[in-house]
Amino acid sequence: TTMSKRPPTQQNSPALAAHANELPIMFNPVSKWQEHVEVPGLTLFDIHREPRCENVDPDARVRIQLKVLGPEFHCPVCLSYVKNTRIVKECLHRFCHECIEKCLRIGKKECPQCRIHIPSRRSLRPDTNFDALIKSIYGDVETLEKYEEEEISKLNKKNMNNAYAASRKRGILYQAEQRKKRTSAQPPVGLLAEATQQQQQAPSNRITGLKKSPLIELILRRHPQETSVDRLKREYLRTSQDMTVRILKVFLGKKLSYFPDSHFQIMTIADDNVVILPDDMTLALVRRDICDDPMNEVIFHYRIFPKPGIDL
Repeated sequence: TTMSKRPPTQQNSPALAAHANELPIMFNPVSKWQEHVEVPGLTLFDIHREPRCENVDPDARVRIQLKVLGPEFHCPVCLSYVKNTRIVKECLHRFCHECIEKCLRIGKKECPQCRIHIPSRRSLRPDTNFDALIKSIYGDVETLEKYEEEEISKLNKKNMNNAYAASRKRGILYQAEQRKKRTSAQPPVGLLAEATQQQQQAPSNRITGLKKSPLIELILRRHPQETSVDRLKREYLRTSQDMTVRILKVFLGKKLSYFPDSHFQIMTIADDNVVILPDDMTLALVRRDICDDPMNEVIFHYRIFPKPGIDL
């Protein structure tokens, strides 16, 4: 029903119009219209509308769409059609027999829909009339559910194919746009060949004769008795074998946020003896002259200057 701003009865009645002119005009919170508020909680349409005529024909039929009544025939627990209906005496809500039995057995003794207390299973009673009503409207419920599942599967497959086709089309368009951009950004063939020839003829500013330094694998661990600094998150390192112990100390200072880095002391073990490494010694010399097995990984320990009462 379309509601007008002013009802017809109000427009045709001089007495109501005079009475309305005396009332202040405001926005009615119920109708959201700018109209007089004669009775709080009611609109002018509710007050002055004509009552509906009563249908006295015993053979009259009212047509209602099935999807409007659909939620009334579904179980609130399994969301499927109600099977072997059980009704709760306290609140008159209906459920599948298996669903409500399981809720009372493993859950709280309350209605799954309104949470009212259910003392025991004796509060449940069968509702054969409701089962008969569902059967008269839908027929075999299991056949209906199987048909709905097939229709949903077809619809999902169709939508998935449409989504894939749309995504593929967008990808093709994007590739075409990128191809156009690359084509427009490339210089002509003659200019490209000329630029390549100039680069080849230009003298190179790179330093020649450099060789790549061999790498060395080492493990840098905190001394077992050291508590002033933390451990490294990654103890395994791979670096140039020409690196000196001094650079290793600078690395530790930056990684562990310790200053000054000269306080670090780096040592290794050779023949069950602790050897403190000097700053100017390279890792290659440590592997060659100090380590027991030059083929294995070099294990270094670091700490801050020795504290009183701690032996090496």
